[in-house]
Amino acid sequence: MYKTKSYHGSSPTIIQDILQQGISVNLGGGELGKGFYTGEHLHEAKAWAYHKTKTKKNNVIEFEHNDDDVLELDIKNIKAPEANRIRYKLKKYNQTRTFIFNVDLVWSPIVGTDRVNGIQYKWESDKAEALLNNPTLTGKVII
Repeated sequence: MYKTKSYHGSSPTIIQDILQQGISVNLGGGELGKGFYTGEHLHEAKAWAYHKTKTKKNNVIEFEHNDDDVLELDIKNIKAPEANRIRYKLKKYNQTRTFIFNVDLVWSPIVGTDRVNGIQYKWESDKAEALLNNPTLTGKVII
């Protein structure tokens, strides 16, 4: 069985809340709308968390996903040009905390910058939330 890691960066307080209370896909928002975001690179999550909080410790959760479980989700794969158009539209209409694609998981490059970034995962359904909160499928570790 193959496993993939992804990372979520935030403040130490929010990280503790997630570890104690679990993840809610309804609380977060970002460039592709409402959902819980993780990314493929630890350094991106650490940079994001530091940029927002100026804290370097205890600000990233590492998730380890069984690929088979993730592939059972309804996944929307978005390429960079489309992701940039969607990001622009959501910002223009103030929908970064409300818009959903009505899928389980959105797989997209990180957009909004000219430099090459990694892949982001937007978990947006109850099914995706349950997968993230299942301790037998996902290991949560503070980095």
